[in-house]
Amino acid sequence: MLKRAFLGNLLFLQALNWLIKPVWIFYIEIAVQESLGDALYGKYYGVFVLALLFNILLDFGLNNYTASRVASDPGHAVPGGLFRMRMLLALGYVVFTAAIGVIQHMDLRFLSLVIINQVLAGFTLYFRAILQGRHLFKTDSIASVADRLVAVALLAWLIAGSGLSGEEGLMCFLLAQTAGYAVSLFFSWFYSRKHDVPDNRISQVEGFSLLSSMRWFVVLSLCMALFTRLDTQMLGHLSPDGDAEVGQYARSFRFLDAALIFSALISSQLLPILSRMISRNEPTDGLLWLNVRIVLYVALPLLFTGIYFAEPLFILFYSVQGKVGFWQEDLLIFTRLMACFLPMALVHIFGTWLTAAGELKKLAVLAILCVLVNAGFNVWLIPEKGAAGAAMAGLITQTLFVLVCIFWVIQRNGFEPKPFRIFYLLLCGNAAYAIFSVVSKSLADLNGFLLACGLWAFTGAFLFVPEWKKWLTRGRPGK
Repeated sequence: MLKRAFLGNLLFLQALNWLIKPVWIFYIEIAVQESLGDALYGKYYGVFVLALLFNILLDFGLNNYTASRVASDPGHAVPGGLFRMRMLLALGYVVFTAAIGVIQHMDLRFLSLVIINQVLAGFTLYFRAILQGRHLFKTDSIASVADRLVAVALLAWLIAGSGLSGEEGLMCFLLAQTAGYAVSLFFSWFYSRKHDVPDNRISQVEGFSLLSSMRWFVVLSLCMALFTRLDTQMLGHLSPDGDAEVGQYARSFRFLDAALIFSALISSQLLPILSRMISRNEPTDGLLWLNVRIVLYVALPLLFTGIYFAEPLFILFYSVQGKVGFWQEDLLIFTRLMACFLPMALVHIFGTWLTAAGELKKLAVLAILCVLVNAGFNVWLIPEKGAAGAAMAGLITQTLFVLVCIFWVIQRNGFEPKPFRIFYLLLCGNAAYAIFSVVSKSLADLNGFLLACGLWAFTGAFLFVPEWKKWLTRGRPGK
């Protein structure tokens, strides 16, 4: 029953997000970057990544704490002091991030709006954590897309009308996001309060004790943000043509960002469920294996798309026909970043298990080592290979991180690598490779990409047949 309920909520969440967010990523963001140019968009993207790097200062682990606490005891009140703590954290985040931006001589107009947007998004995530803890996943799903829905509506109107160009166009882009975040914040606040129980205050001493207990979560989150996003900041400083290189990197990273919506949504649902299961000493092996197969179903075609069909996708989404040298580097960056999706998606499963099991210190130490590895490879590769070198550094770091996470989960008996499962993984990998490589030799264009994806969709679904049969049988009366 748990698997069926999880899948039902997951399908609703994924469907809603894939209706809205790809429009944002593949229509709005691309249109804005094409209008602004790589240099100006790269300038904005550098500011955005800076604000994102220190986003954990807005949270400090309180979202996961709130979701886990509410999930472990649904009748428990959400401590009222948590909101006041969030206010203080937001103030600290604003001061710290603004100071770093000023030191780096960033445009204060762009920096201010990006910081405001991150603060609004941070409070939205706090109220969504309450919804997730109460297992109101469908309400949470609507809140997760409300910001983009509003922003898409506003920006589509502007793009279709006067268009967006220059710094004024970038300001309109940021203000539309502000409006979207404000609507999403109100929606999530309203429904989290609607389903809340009488307040339960938390003292100042308890609050500081809670923040202290979250220190390893903060270190972990900050370091993971660094070795995932540090490449953008280092590109801006180590590459001779910094802003343009950042814009070029963002053009390929956009596809990875879109794909990560899928696994991030899985993680947001897994955390409260795993927290409850682990606290009750229930086996998690079956749930993890289910999610590994779900991730593989999406990750394998993305991996081989990066290898065999990068060119037709870039022709479809970008005006690259006249930029031969620049275009070839784009394809290399895209291939490496698409390969990053598999380890990053698996981290959303195995890293979430370790987080739910309280292994934050071990994860934080691992993340610190990965930051050092990532920074070292970036210093080595960026001056010579630019954005393509940064993408390679990211792939090495993400692979290292997930392999250690999987080993630790197996060591804690959270997951069992049975021989059949290893055979299944090899079968899926070889099937996807065969489909994409064979199709690309005959049709290396967009039609070939669609054909390969269609064949894999059928093949991957067929590999799930035993599980589908089991669920259908359970749903019949008398079974």
